[in-house]
Amino acid sequence: MLELLDFHKKMYDARWNGEKDLYMTMELLETEFMTLASKNNVSYEKVNEMLEQLYIPPYKYNLLPEHLRHSNSAKRESAGRPSLGITKKLSLTLPKDIWDKIEKEIEEKELKSMSAYLRRMILNHYKNTR
Repeated sequence: MLELLDFHKKMYDARWNGEKDLYMTMELLETEFMTLASKNNVSYEKVNEMLEQLYIPPYKYNLLPEHLRHSNSAKRESAGRPSLGITKKLSLTLPKDIWDKIEKEIEEKELKSMSAYLRRMILNHYKNTR
């Protein structure tokens, strides 16, 4: 059973860290998992429960079974997007023709948001003034 729990932990890491170097797909991992479960006489109910646990995100640490709490993925310090800095909300009033030009430029540069556009402009300005 210990071998099965270790393999389950390996599958969890593959699911959340993309650590699939040794295996082509999660499908192959699941096939091997099912073989191990069968070898250890684990019930189908338990196997299904363990497969469902693979979809519990690492940030829901307290919902994970004990053996998955010790995986490389669980409760990572670096989980989520890294902070870019301090967030300050503001409102900016500009003439409509300027907003139109900005929106056109955002589309042309394929930026994701107005924030990304303004962040790029401000950072470029301050990098050039140092």
